[in-house]
Amino acid sequence: MKKKVYIFTNKNHNSTAMNYLPLRIIICISILTVSNILVGQEIDFGKMSVSEVENYEKSQNTTVVDTLPAFGILKNPHFDLETLVQTKTLIYKRNDDDFELKLHVWYHFNDDWTELKGKRYHWGLYNPSFNSKGNEEWLRKLTKKEKVFRAKYLFLEEKLKSVLGEPIKKKTIADNENAFIENIFWEDDVKIVGLALCFDRKLQEFPGIGLFPKFKIEVMITYK
Repeated sequence: MKKKVYIFTNKNHNSTAMNYLPLRIIICISILTVSNILVGQEIDFGKMSVSEVENYEKSQNTTVVDTLPAFGILKNPHFDLETLVQTKTLIYKRNDDDFELKLHVWYHFNDDWTELKGKRYHWGLYNPSFNSKGNEEWLRKLTKKEKVFRAKYLFLEEKLKSVLGEPIKKKTIADNENAFIENIFWEDDVKIVGLALCFDRKLQEFPGIGLFPKFKIEVMITYK
């Protein structure tokens, strides 16, 4: 039986004015009290065929964003940052998602589209590309919304714990004036589940490239 974890988002929030403790309280209340102002999102841990993906996404009010003929995903993301599995990828935008960066779901299949190798729930800029030119002011405003991102990240962490148990690994990679980056991993016999938060506290500009912003919350499911 497929396991799903339901994620709910409140369309009438103003999280930037709240401190961390009240955010935890609101998150707990939102898990227990689901009303008509909440929009459901689900994370499905089970494998799907291409036709199942297409039929399912049609029922979710989505837009097909892209098909990537070659995209590498980490085989063992919890300890190996070099070994890749090459995939063909379908990307869908969930139009009903109300987070600051709208949810995109990436389905990573093998070369002949017969086996799902991974599934990515991505609240981020790069789906698969993003041009910062012309978006500089919006990106600067985004750097002021760390509380909103961390509240979403904490909410996802608690929901994943409720289904998967305690994680096998949690690592804060950066927590400084420039950025906050953290990864959490769960593992069982058939899959590895990773939760990641990357948040730029200051925008970094690179010569010849310009701004290269990193804002994302991501749940990545990698099948063994």
